Amino acid sequence: MLSRKLEYLMALAREGHFARAAAACHVSQPTLSAAIQQLEAELGVPIVKRGQRFQGLTTQGQLVIETAQRMASERERLRQQLRDQRADSAGTLRVGVLGSAIPLFKSFTRPFRKRFPHVNLSVMVQSPFDVQQSFDASALDVAITYLDQGLRRHCRTHTLYTEQYELLIRKGTSFSGRASVTWQDLAQLPLCLLSPDRPIFGKSESEILARILAKTPHIVTNAIWLVMDHVRTGDWASVLPKPVRIMVSEHEELESIPLPRIGKPNSVVIAIPNREPASPLAEAFFEVATADETAAASHALLETPAAQRYAAAKYRRHQ
Repeated sequence: MLSRKLEYLMALAREGHFARAAAACHVSQPTLSAAIQQLEAELGVPIVKRGQRFQGLTTQGQLVIETAQRMASERERLRQQLRDQRADSAGTLRVGVLGSAIPLFKSFTRPFRKRFPHVNLSVMVQSPFDVQQSFDASALDVAITYLDQGLRRHCRTHTLYTEQYELLIRKGTSFSGRASVTWQDLAQLPLCLLSPDRPIFGKSESEILARILAKTPHIVTNAIWLVMDHVRTGDWASVLPKPVRIMVSEHEELESIPLPRIGKPNSVVIAIPNREPASPLAEAFFEVATADETAAASHALLETPAAQRYAAAKYRRHQ
């Protein structure tokens, strides 16, 4: 699409470096370079001065970038006008969300409802594979999922957080009250886990959990509520993605303890497909979810230790 190629060009002019521009656009450098070459072919003029490094824009390129910036400004003004009209929008927005991200999801739905009180949400828990299939079939408008190459190529994305894992235990059992534990410590505990080959775990985490399960009594399941019920007994512990601390923040029986990062962490993103015409409701949800105030609220939920949030919540209840 011409608009996407112009966005790449504006990023290159802004960053002054192909690799940084590609990173800012969440694409590979060859993808960005190829798109700009296609733009030059479509317009029939050289846009970028040729050399081993970015050396600036040609005279024609300066005209193209000025026009692109005016178009971007007009587009933003149009979006603002549409946002003003969308306050009374109605309809249903179809959302796919990772099961591990469910505890964080209300951080997005609450501000969205305030702005668009008449919009309904149809929310499905989906794996990254399901999300891609649903996008391909135009059965989904927006998703919160792991970033992969398919999303990079076909969607607009924004990183919400990087995945990390925590040990979930009952208070008063082994390791209770500790600030951290190691992955090797897990071999000392009976575990109740979601299957290590599920997409909530990265490759490195899956491998180490598989080795631990070979040495310790365990339960493996695909049901998160079974995990929670068994951890509450105090006879089992579990390993779950970082948003679990939101679920246990006001729970008097449970606590979560951070595990160290291993391998390359997965990025959890919000994504909307590059379709023409774009879904106004999907654009609105994306905008709300990536707003500074929403990001600050979700970051606070993810970063505040569970014990501190429980104490704060208990204090508020007694005021």
